[in-house]
Amino acid sequence: MTTRSSAASWLRGGGAVVVAAALALTGCSSSQTDSPGVTGAAASQSINPQDPSTLQDGGDLRIPVDALPTNYNPIQINGARLVTWQLAEAILPSVHLDGADGGHELNTAFFDSAELTADSPQTITYKINDDAVWSNGRPLTWEDLASQVSALSGSDEAFEGYSTVGYSDVAAVERGETDKEAILTFENTFAEWEGLFNLLLPLEVTGNAEEFNEGWMNGPTITSGPFQVDSIDDTAKAIVLERNPEWWAETPPLDRIILRALDSAARADELANGGIDLYPIGGNVDLYTRAQNMSGVEVRTAPERRAGQLTLNGSDDAILHDLELRQAIAQAIDPQGVTDVVLGTISPGAQAVGNHILPPTDPGYEDNSDVLPYDPEAAASALEELGWSLDGDFRAKDDERLSLRLIAQSAPVFDTVAGVIRNQLNEVGVHVDVVSVPSDQFYDGYLLPGAFDLAVFEWTKSASPFAHDRPVFQTPEGDDFGSNFGRVVVPGVEELYDEGLAELDTDRRNEIANEIDRLAWEYAHHIPLYAESGAYAVREGLANYGARGLAHYGFAKAGWVK
Repeated sequence: MTTRSSAASWLRGGGAVVVAAALALTGCSSSQTDSPGVTGAAASQSINPQDPSTLQDGGDLRIPVDALPTNYNPIQINGARLVTWQLAEAILPSVHLDGADGGHELNTAFFDSAELTADSPQTITYKINDDAVWSNGRPLTWEDLASQVSALSGSDEAFEGYSTVGYSDVAAVERGETDKEAILTFENTFAEWEGLFNLLLPLEVTGNAEEFNEGWMNGPTITSGPFQVDSIDDTAKAIVLERNPEWWAETPPLDRIILRALDSAARADELANGGIDLYPIGGNVDLYTRAQNMSGVEVRTAPERRAGQLTLNGSDDAILHDLELRQAIAQAIDPQGVTDVVLGTISPGAQAVGNHILPPTDPGYEDNSDVLPYDPEAAASALEELGWSLDGDFRAKDDERLSLRLIAQSAPVFDTVAGVIRNQLNEVGVHVDVVSVPSDQFYDGYLLPGAFDLAVFEWTKSASPFAHDRPVFQTPEGDDFGSNFGRVVVPGVEELYDEGLAELDTDRRNEIANEIDRLAWEYAHHIPLYAESGAYAVREGLANYGARGLAHYGFAKAGWVK
């Protein structure tokens, strides 16, 4: 099984992330009996659930985001960003959506069914809603699915796709009894098939490499969803979505959704002054306190898959390429200490995350941090053995001070995390230079080029953990490193991912996930820190939105109570 993923794929959290929550769609799930989704998680949300038909007809939902996309194609390497994916849910089709229970649910606005219809070879039959059409008037057909598989399969390197995972295992996509039926046959078994087509683009985009890579640089062209793009204002840093007048499903309550780039430090004032309708609190105690004391605002909280972590740069020319040094640095960092500082006020008693693959909300989650536990004495001893001896407050070898560059997005929570980590490393004699980077420069200017020794940001997990996280552990080949921003090589991990992607038994898949996690700890690939609080400051009266928990955004049902 050969897979390739972009440097941007799956980087879905970080900074003052986009805030959204959803009321799960009411469509039935597909008929697979052993779904690879997270089937045991609690369906926890805080969204003020209401029947959409009882809400106000009209109104705006104003959402702060970190920055506008530089490419609006969410399945292209430069477009796979949180804000792009959030936007895409409102204007593009998908087969399945993340459900409130942590699994997958069928998106019945676009698909009548998606079923496993044969085991050998593994075959999926998709039946497309007869009413589903693109904004250019062309019906959504089996050819759209076939074209996307071709674009993301890796067979044509001209397509700069965000990931080939799953798509590279497809043998064929063929027409069924009608143009509204697609029959997909796998060459290799792919357990997380429900995660395919989590966004679907039209064949006019996926059928041409130039259009795929560059056609959406300035905005989407052909779309299909409850909303459509009204305007994109790069000067005002705002995207305005309006109702799609040709939408065939239930009319959404909202007239417009406005995504506006806004620094996290300005969001509390904007909410208080009526400029936005919610913001994520994360681990920011000040934002939490402001929200509690703000008139007409309430705090909504639900467990999420998003978590803070520390990436270590193990590339060939980096100081932390040395495994023993990287392990020593990892053992000097206390994830529970970070968690206590970040979440102690907001979520008293919160536990550090102990797994790289499965979030604490997953029934297969195990805390495997004892493979490389926090042990500052062991860390100091290892550094001494490696020749890094104390020279005053800090360690040096051959007249070179042991100094690490830690980059963090310019946001209070990341400044806090970076400060705690700096202090912990200082305790064992490691000097740390913290660089606070503006959100619009963090990824392209620092993270992707590898201009760091340590990097603090957040990952967002998915209902398809193997397909979602495989790019994070991709073995680098030149500039192709997937989402393995630290370029750390973990021997054997890709083979385990291939095994997990082909394993249909949930219990065995969880065992494999934990095997991968133990290897990730052993090789100090990155260090999980804290689970996001899942807390949002939300204007009172907003319904079907807020703290979405494990679910999708759900723009089609969001609105304001009368």
